[in-house]
Amino acid sequence: MSTTPPGRTYRLLLIASAATFAATVLFSLGGIALMRHAPIFAARAGGLLPWLMKVPTWLNLTALPLVVFLIYVRVLGTKASVFFLVWGSFVGMMAELIGTGTGYPFGEYAYTAFLNPKIMGAVPFFIPLSWYAVSALSLDFAARLDLPRGQRILVAALYMVLWDVALDPAMGMGFPIWEWRVEGFFYGMPALNWVGWYGTSLVLVWGYEILGGGPPRTSSRWPMWIWIANGALSVGICALAGLGAAVLAGAVALAIPLLALWRRTPDQRPAA
Repeated sequence: MSTTPPGRTYRLLLIASAATFAATVLFSLGGIALMRHAPIFAARAGGLLPWLMKVPTWLNLTALPLVVFLIYVRVLGTKASVFFLVWGSFVGMMAELIGTGTGYPFGEYAYTAFLNPKIMGAVPFFIPLSWYAVSALSLDFAARLDLPRGQRILVAALYMVLWDVALDPAMGMGFPIWEWRVEGFFYGMPALNWVGWYGTSLVLVWGYEILGGGPPRTSSRWPMWIWIANGALSVGICALAGLGAAVLAGAVALAIPLLALWRRTPDQRPAA
């Protein structure tokens, strides 16, 4: 039986990490808007500008996995939660290292120096943690549909691909995180990227299900708010960069898991 963290301490940590995550989303979108529409503010920041861009990004990429870990540790227990964190980060790291080194399974791309330092000089240290965080959310949403295990794995992996619809153009063209070295059909991204995302996500979710003891079982709305805030950052960056098709496609894709949950009967919907 899993052990529930102490109530007051746990709630304070969860609220603090969620608030930090939300604040970084707002700060990042506000900062990008100022740089694009009121460049005088960026000029006045001078040498502080790189830090004003990097520090919120680092905090965002730290707060996201932390809040996800805290959400699920209550239902998974510490041992399973640590496994999810390690497995998700490891698989994500290996896929990124192979991808940046060989061009497979995502296509030829490279991370810019914006999120330095990098693992083996290729993948920023924060990136694998994002794979863990969003894959855990995706599996949770798929589990709430009461699907058989095989279908649950397939749906959770699909949700990961849907998350990337807005993320990729946002971080590839709207913000200097990575760059494609091929001419892809969707803002530089090749179709192979989504195939690679789906394959990598299948491995991730399979590990959670088979090796980690199954999906988190919770009726909390916290995961949905984190999903919305995370998606708002990607869609917002696309909007500020003028990537209209990415805004529309990304918003629709990110809404699909939430709409799938909302279509359930009222007594099955997640509780607050």
